[in-house]
Amino acid sequence: MELSDEIIEHMMAPKNYGKLDDPGGVGIGYDERSGEYVILYLGKDTAGVNEIAFATNGCQDTVVLGSVFTEMVKGAGIDEATAIMHKMEEKVADAPEKQRACSELVLTAFNAALQNLSHRSQGGEEELHRLPIASSCATEETK
Repeated sequence: MELSDEIIEHMMAPKNYGKLDDPGGVGIGYDERSGEYVILYLGKDTAGVNEIAFATNGCQDTVVLGSVFTEMVKGAGIDEATAIMHKMEEKVADAPEKQRACSELVLTAFNAALQNLSHRSQGGEEELHRLPIASSCATEETK
């Protein structure tokens, strides 16, 4: 399989990788079976995704998907970013199991961060929001 220049760029120099110092929302998508996770940070703006960062202990596929997704939603309104999340879910539905799980880690972390941002903006003191993924990164080929 030939990789596009864009994918190679995200692989070699991931965008938005790291953490925000004072986030408005923090979400974790995690795989109970493999122990892999993505932690995603959102800025304090409840109307849009003006600041976003992620980190992971996952594989290179997870890093690339996190980089691509965060670039796609950066600068978008919350509703638009949520629509992008759902569109990405549809696009990877037919992907190999491992890529679906990597994508689910990223998208679940984003959803959890949105929930945390909402809770905090309503006065909640939740430090972060954690959601497990439905599938697993630990496929038969990775065992």
